[in-house]
Amino acid sequence: MPIGDLDVPVLGKNATIAVLVQTHILFAAFIIGAVIIAATSEYMGMVTKQPKYERFARSLARFVVLLFASGAALAITFVLALITLFPVFFSYLQNIFFWVFLVEAFMFLGQIIIVYAWYNVWDKLAYRKSLHVVFGFIAGFFGLMAMTMINAVASYMLTPAEAPATDLGRAFLNQTFVPLNMHRFVGNFGYAGFLIAGWAAWRYLRSVREDDREYYDWMGHWGMIWGFGFTILQPVIGYGYLKAIRESSPEAFNVIMLGDKAWTFNLLMVWMAIMGVASVAYFLHRLRFAVRPMETIRKMSVGALAFMALFSALNLIPSNASLVPQLGLVFADGQDTLIPLGSMYPWKYIGLIGMMIVGLFVLAIYLKATAEGFHWGGSSRWSQWALMTCAVVVVLTMITMGYTRETARRLDDDPGYLLYNCITMDQEIVQEGCPAGVAPEEVQGGGG
Repeated sequence: MPIGDLDVPVLGKNATIAVLVQTHILFAAFIIGAVIIAATSEYMGMVTKQPKYERFARSLARFVVLLFASGAALAITFVLALITLFPVFFSYLQNIFFWVFLVEAFMFLGQIIIVYAWYNVWDKLAYRKSLHVVFGFIAGFFGLMAMTMINAVASYMLTPAEAPATDLGRAFLNQTFVPLNMHRFVGNFGYAGFLIAGWAAWRYLRSVREDDREYYDWMGHWGMIWGFGFTILQPVIGYGYLKAIRESSPEAFNVIMLGDKAWTFNLLMVWMAIMGVASVAYFLHRLRFAVRPMETIRKMSVGALAFMALFSALNLIPSNASLVPQLGLVFADGQDTLIPLGSMYPWKYIGLIGMMIVGLFVLAIYLKATAEGFHWGGSSRWSQWALMTCAVVVVLTMITMGYTRETARRLDDDPGYLLYNCITMDQEIVQEGCPAGVAPEEVQGGGG
């Protein structure tokens, strides 16, 4: 059997890798974000002497410990599948990023050791709380460093550096590494925050004891601060990432923004609109329970909700009448029928910037109210459903973003690349015009 010809029945090897990678990312992103959130919460509990922060931090740390085994198993399965199904491609990546993979492995090992130690010595270090908090932040640091190593590889696959493959520094710091790393760094906290808020809402609706209702009401608020606070930064960071792709891999940019896969960007905007409007509505609702009445701030928040809906709507308008050609959703003359309000400049820019400005404004006035204090335990059912909606939608957002980035290299399968302009989907090596300067002999010797 020729190397690399192995396939997976029914599902196919491309879909198999996609499912394994996406599932692993959903686990790993939550773990990385949750560890930092838990460590920060423990520190807040130490400083403010409020037991709810300590209870939350310990519960979240316990969940991370239970989740870690599943995330690690998925990572190992993905690597084995990649080696087996795409051996030529993996051999090339291993040659370029051997030291990066090695560092990532030790960062992952360090994260496992510190996370388990952090949770297991919680009671033993109860009187040395500062040291214990440091353990949590060190675990978070290892996770972020492991993510950074993988981001170097992922960004290189879409925008390989215009330098010889042996130049590790240029390969690592390729054209989209920094914006991708920023995008995922911020995204981890927003993703974890929304999931925490959704879980808290579900528990709040099921709780019958008053103290539990107060705790889960507060927990939903705390998760939303993280979730919305970081997610609202994504429009400007995402723009920077798209700009880097356009400059380095213009054909890939055209696929996801102007070609048959442009609907993926509109779908992302649908998810962002839902999360933005639901989050602002939740904050507006919570202001009713402020310890000190804030009618002026509430009225300003009502206006902000209207503006968030308006700016979100601008982002939802497609640029042309070819909505989802794969499903036959094409009207009039398709791509030739342009929709003026759907153009990137200036309407999409206005929509994205407007969402971010309104979001930051609402978050600022909400944090001002938070400093005054809230009455907990009286939130309405619809506000909790808003939190759970955000939790579901943020998962869909992660999946859509992953699909959008990875499908960009396929160039509608004409020819489609595993490594942009270097290695095709059939693992055939491009000998001319490859930005990385790949040559067939470079993949003969294996890793190292």
